Amino acid sequence: MVSTDNYYVQKKDHWLKFYRDIMGNKRVQRSVLQKYLTLEKIEELKLNMQQQFEELLPQIPDFGRKQINQFSKDMVKTALSLAFYRVLKEEGFQLHKIGQIIFEIGEAYYGSMNPITKFIMRRFYLSSSTQKRIKKAIEQRRLPVDPEDYHCTFVEGDQENLLFGLDYANCAGLHFLKHQNALELAPYLCICDYPIYRAINIGFNRSQNLAIGGTACMFRFYRNYPTERGWPPEEVTEYKDFKFDE
Repeated sequence: MVSTDNYYVQKKDHWLKFYRDIMGNKRVQRSVLQKYLTLEKIEELKLNMQQQFEELLPQIPDFGRKQINQFSKDMVKTALSLAFYRVLKEEGFQLHKIGQIIFEIGEAYYGSMNPITKFIMRRFYLSSSTQKRIKKAIEQRRLPVDPEDYHCTFVEGDQENLLFGLDYANCAGLHFLKHQNALELAPYLCICDYPIYRAINIGFNRSQNLAIGGTACMFRFYRNYPTERGWPPEEVTEYKDFKFDE
């Protein structure tokens, strides 16, 4: 029985709007979905995906969080991607191709954002006050933390090019995918971080990644840095020693 206390259930309308914003995006529709599917099939799969997504929402652990923040957004994006993965897998698409389509959707969606929105997001990362708030929020929630929740520490910038860093010793998204028997999808979802930061012109790299055997996910954000595109994954520095299944 699903508890109505679950945060994702309570905010179902908000997250469904988020889903429709992505799947209804004109660039996503034209440059990605129509490249792989007919218009008729797209509409059919969008309905199936929404049904899968609605079924997944109450299964996302909320860890007591009752507000929309980066952690909750990341969990919802994981559930969205999982729903998409399951629907396309049923259509006969292979994992690597599905990963590519998910990446291209992210690249098209974030690339098509309003320039003002991109500017605001960039200012968010550049702001020293924002960085202080992130650090404070992380320190305040350090203990106690659920063993399957995000475990994160803040890394100070260097007052020059490095803005700040985030080291995740634990990833709630990985645990969620594991419980859903879809851990193979995780490396592809992590690649989708690249188009986000390229879109808002923030330098980004990650030297280690839990999804591909690292001891942590080590995010670094820079003022001036040539963020890699992220695809094909075999050419991304972060993935140089990782073998993808074809």
